[in-house]
Amino acid sequence: MTDETWRDADPFKTLQLEHLQGLATDQTITRSAHEARTPEEETAARVHTLPRIMLNGAADEGDFARIESLGEGGVGVIELARQRSVGRDVAIKRVRDTSSPGAAATLLEEGHIMGLLEHPSIVPVFALGRDDNDQPVLVMKRIEGSTWRTLLRDPAHHAWERITEDRLDFNLRVLCRVADVAHFAHGRQWLHRDIKPENVMIGEQNEVYLIDWGLALHLPVETADAEPPGLVGTPAYMAPEMLRGVGPWLSPRTDVYLLGAVLHEVLTGSLRHGGETLRAVLASAWLSEPVDYPEETPEELAELANQATATKPSDRVPDAETFRLRIELFLRHREARRALEEGRGLFERLVADSGACCSGDEVAVMQHYEACVAAMRRAVERWPDSPETQGGLSEVLHWRIRRSLAQKDVLTAQANLLDLPTPDPALEAEVSEASRRISLERLAVSRLSDLGRRHDPHPVAPLRARAARNSGLLGGGAILGLGGLIHAGLVPFEWWVLAGATALAAAIVGAAAVHGLSRGGVVDRKGLRSLGWIVVVALALLSAAYFVGLSPEQSLALLPILVGACVGMLADIPRRARIALMLICGVCAVAAPLVLHWSPAGLFDLLGAATLVAHLVLARMWDTLAREGRASEPPAE
Repeated sequence: MTDETWRDADPFKTLQLEHLQGLATDQTITRSAHEARTPEEETAARVHTLPRIMLNGAADEGDFARIESLGEGGVGVIELARQRSVGRDVAIKRVRDTSSPGAAATLLEEGHIMGLLEHPSIVPVFALGRDDNDQPVLVMKRIEGSTWRTLLRDPAHHAWERITEDRLDFNLRVLCRVADVAHFAHGRQWLHRDIKPENVMIGEQNEVYLIDWGLALHLPVETADAEPPGLVGTPAYMAPEMLRGVGPWLSPRTDVYLLGAVLHEVLTGSLRHGGETLRAVLASAWLSEPVDYPEETPEELAELANQATATKPSDRVPDAETFRLRIELFLRHREARRALEEGRGLFERLVADSGACCSGDEVAVMQHYEACVAAMRRAVERWPDSPETQGGLSEVLHWRIRRSLAQKDVLTAQANLLDLPTPDPALEAEVSEASRRISLERLAVSRLSDLGRRHDPHPVAPLRARAARNSGLLGGGAILGLGGLIHAGLVPFEWWVLAGATALAAAIVGAAAVHGLSRGGVVDRKGLRSLGWIVVVALALLSAAYFVGLSPEQSLALLPILVGACVGMLADIPRRARIALMLICGVCAVAAPLVLHWSPAGLFDLLGAATLVAHLVLARMWDTLAREGRASEPPAE
């Protein structure tokens, strides 16, 4: 648990700041600033145990050849050098002021800590040794890039050219990487104590490194004499407990405060603690009053910055990992808001385009819809528990569902119902009712279509034309042949002859009709039923005539009248064919009594000729319908 007894005393009664006058408030105060309190003998002994590293320029005098100076840190100077043995450039950090023993101790500590902490955001250490002057030398990987401070304070810096994302997003992602490496160090009981943009390097590939571990402190700090007394850290970012020096009050939440101070700088462009003098800046750090951020500052970040820099460590964000996760949560929410705005803009255009489009533009409308719903889904994915993102996706899906229902596309409507972020019972009932109604409509259309096919003469016209020719030739020929036999006196004109002839003719005509009406897997069932009824009625007429006592000749004379009546009732025969057949039957009915009076056997000649002519006329009519049906079919693709 964090020790908060440090608040019980006023640090300004014991702080000695006279030797720090003139120090910039954003400059690190190192242990070497209090060099009078630094144990020189211990540092010299530690340096003497290190291997010697030759830094001379001659190739035969050392592995490292110095090239140029890269910059200065809190206690040292950093130089670019060439490591001859492996042919690579390295960064060498040496003590800037060799007269300061505290600086050497700080550099030794930094090299030791960086060697212990292996992390992608900690610069790898290649070697730690001593030079010809028995001063520590730290050999590290060379990082080509700029400090984060340089980018924050120079909006026109060339490094921004390679950064394509929003600058706030970029800076927050950098801060997340810094928080991640701080959490890693805390897990190994190390406190950085000097987290600030100046101590963060941004590489050429936007890699992030937390540097300058010279002030790092091993935890837990059990007593206040863990290191020589004195103020260390950067005043403009400093946590209030750091003003009391080193003690059990220091914890990972001290670094959390520094992360919050950096977030403040990212949001405002100014330092967390300001003032005209060093004492005023330190007083600001001691009080650490909440900041009233401008309205344009994102509320989530403003709240996080104030919580992370709370005066009491117990009131702060619990650890660096939680700090990082909250920033990443904000970034996801920010991405969700952008996707939501994009989706809303697309949806407005979608509604306008769909209202003004014609059927040919449906593909374009659906392309706009897919882009719109994809943006809305991204928003929900980034912020799933937001009513705003869920509402945006629901609005688009509701539009699609209602459009699908208007187009009678129930399957699409049902599929989109499943994609709704939250169930909508009213809309589900509407889709269900529409599905039932459309199913009934389709069933009615199907029945009408089936009824139309059954009454449409065109599909069976070729079959009926063939059946008519076959029946006419065979049936008419059989009747004429029977008449010839009766004329020749070979067959008497009696009831048994008429009954047998009728049965034979029915069989011949029926066989020919069945053969003609069933071809290639297609059966004209209605045509067969019509023919069957005519045959049945004809046989019934002859039977009735026999029982009432009519002669065979009289019964045969009535046959054309009956056949004509049957033909008139056949609704599936084309109107022209029906009229022609009824005329033929009418002529036969008028001529039959005359022929009967002249020669009873001539009735067979009359009926045979009429049968032949009637069937040929009917065949011609069906051929015409067949040609009309083929002409109306759509061309094959």
